[in-house]
Amino acid sequence: MAHHSHVISTLVTTEKQALTLSLFGCITFAIFGIGYGLFVGSNAIMLDGIFTLFSMGMTGLGLVTAYLVTRPSDDRFQYGYAHFEPIANVINGSIILLLCLAALYNGLTTLFAGGREIDLGHALIYAVVSTFFCAILYRIEAQVAEQVDSELVRVDSKEWLVDTLLSATLLIGFVVAIGLDAIGYGQYNRYIDPVLVSLLALCATLIPIKVLGRNLREVLKIAPRGDVSLLVENEVEALRQRHGIECYSHLAKSGRRFDLELNILVAPGQEWPVERQDALRQELWSRLGDTLGDAWLSVCFTREKRWL
Repeated sequence: MAHHSHVISTLVTTEKQALTLSLFGCITFAIFGIGYGLFVGSNAIMLDGIFTLFSMGMTGLGLVTAYLVTRPSDDRFQYGYAHFEPIANVINGSIILLLCLAALYNGLTTLFAGGREIDLGHALIYAVVSTFFCAILYRIEAQVAEQVDSELVRVDSKEWLVDTLLSATLLIGFVVAIGLDAIGYGQYNRYIDPVLVSLLALCATLIPIKVLGRNLREVLKIAPRGDVSLLVENEVEALRQRHGIECYSHLAKSGRRFDLELNILVAPGQEWPVERQDALRQELWSRLGDTLGDAWLSVCFTREKRWL
């Protein structure tokens, strides 16, 4: 599997290529999973296919967003399109979470209703094929996300990770069911499918919850945590000490773009002509530019505290 994913990942090197590959993978596995689930009578396999079907829509949304966020600002979106990325990820995570909760409800109701019989031989074939190919797609997207630092591809790869875990759990469950048949406890096999559905749905909820937590912070403009925030704080404090000024900073993150605003209170007797203001901006950017990347930097000067 590692060899196959390495060969494909040498061809798939950009954000848009990874999302396009994922979209075609979603279409294929959605048809395969739903059709095969109906054929063998397995809700767990149908859940796997339906999950992939929803992933197809979310991958399409991610692909559109990938095109949008690279566009420059215009008259309509004068701050650019970077904020579309966390919004798309929140929508993505919310739908996956709702799907998991619906699957959990379905699994529990089927379990309490007495379970259901499935064709174990065909179910095992599906689980082997699905686990193998979903794992390959996850590895490819995870590598691309790391190489190009794309949150869109990273979130999409999490969907394939969930699908891989779903398929692997199905594989284990069907092997256990075949084992029960072999030792004379086949009467319990009717409970395997709803138990798998419930366990898969319960475990899969952890990933969208994590995605939602991270991206909701950006949608709500909550100050980012981590090394970048600490670096900005230290550099602003150093600037304050070097120039003897009173200043206040505001840092936010929208997708792949940081927004940094610095408000400086000019004390009586201090002179800050335009040239000196621009020199301070350049000084700040020379220390933070490599870390913040394509950031929105705003440095304002005022003599009135109410504008800080």
